[in-house]
Amino acid sequence: MADLTPEGPREEDAPLTRREMRRRQSDETPPAPEPVVGEDLREYPDASPDGRYQQAEDAGASQEPVIVRPAGRKGYQTVTVNRDRSPDAQAKRDARRKRRRRRNIVLISAFAAFVVLVAGLSFALRGILPSPAAEDYPGPGGQDVTFTVNEGEGALAIGNRLADEDIVASSGAFIEAVNQSRSENSIQAGEYPLKQQMKASDAASILLREGQGQVHYVAVNRGMRLNEAMQAVSDSTGISVEDLEAAAENPEDYGLPAEAPSLEGYLAPGEYRFPVDAEPAEVFALMIEPTMAELEEQGITDEAEQFRTVTIASILEAEALTDDYPIVAGIIENRLHPDNPETGGYLQIDATVIYGLGQRQLQFSEEDKRDASNEYNTYAHRGLPPGPIGAPSTQALDAAAHPEESEFYYWVTTNIETGETKFAEDYEQHRVYQQEYRDYCAENEEICG
Repeated sequence: MADLTPEGPREEDAPLTRREMRRRQSDETPPAPEPVVGEDLREYPDASPDGRYQQAEDAGASQEPVIVRPAGRKGYQTVTVNRDRSPDAQAKRDARRKRRRRRNIVLISAFAAFVVLVAGLSFALRGILPSPAAEDYPGPGGQDVTFTVNEGEGALAIGNRLADEDIVASSGAFIEAVNQSRSENSIQAGEYPLKQQMKASDAASILLREGQGQVHYVAVNRGMRLNEAMQAVSDSTGISVEDLEAAAENPEDYGLPAEAPSLEGYLAPGEYRFPVDAEPAEVFALMIEPTMAELEEQGITDEAEQFRTVTIASILEAEALTDDYPIVAGIIENRLHPDNPETGGYLQIDATVIYGLGQRQLQFSEEDKRDASNEYNTYAHRGLPPGPIGAPSTQALDAAAHPEESEFYYWVTTNIETGETKFAEDYEQHRVYQQEYRDYCAENEEICG
């Protein structure tokens, strides 16, 4: 057999491959850590001979950096040993916390400012960018209607009611028209002539009285007394009650009959809009004109007859329901007849007594009924009272001018809530109806007062 062994001895000093070197190194035992030389121990007393850090016995030992030599590695590693934190170190930590806190505050403030900026931009864009058009009628509208704006109503509530009553197509179109209007007036309470299915801008123009100057709004209710009407005018216009009373001292200045003791009864109920610079005399002239116009329309031009008609009409307004005005006007005429068998010329009307007492409640005492010092006490004085007792409506004026004839001398409302009124030809029957009224008031004291 042939010998395949290479000739010659193996060279021990031949260079090793990298793989062979790594294998041999892994087979060898790791060398022991180099001892710390004397110089190291002198300079760094906390270092142990094996190169590891050991705690100093002295609590007050120096906190200088310590050089240690990890096992199995060459070179040294610097470690700072903080045995006791110094006041300076704590101060630095506190300073870092304050810086972090300030940084957080700044970040939060910046975020809040960003949110506000975004909100502002959204509102600005909403005003710039066109919004979907609200539904609107093309106009001009159809059937005429009367729309009433109630006291204290705003544009939104008015717009909703306009849409509900099919006067405008949508509340949104009306609100938009109001916002775009250049009128300096606000929408005030009162009645306005509008149309069904009209353009929203046209409705807003009428309600805002475009083209008209600013005005003061005053409402005079049916039966309102002169002092109450003056207070309402004062509240709206800012004219003092004293100035109004001074302007009303002479009723003849306004074309009233010489018998009229005051403007009482001549200020027509209704809604008024006075120029902001109107004088008291202008205000009263405007409020008296409708009453005088109605009297003339009824053919009553004689001053004495005018005064009588207004006085009776004011009693009707205070004592009767609207539907009963004509028949009650006829009863008043029957009572005024001096030789009538029931009252002998005495009106015997509670409303006049109450007016003379200066009160509004329905009840008064027997002593008040016998009090002749009250000029308006028609139980104690024959005929009509010295003058009207409130502001009569057009219906009351018409009924006073054209009373309904009957055989009745008495009437009494036996149920204030329903308005039920009963009429009698004699006092005996009237007493039965009076008791019905007393029984009603006993059960409804809060209504009768």
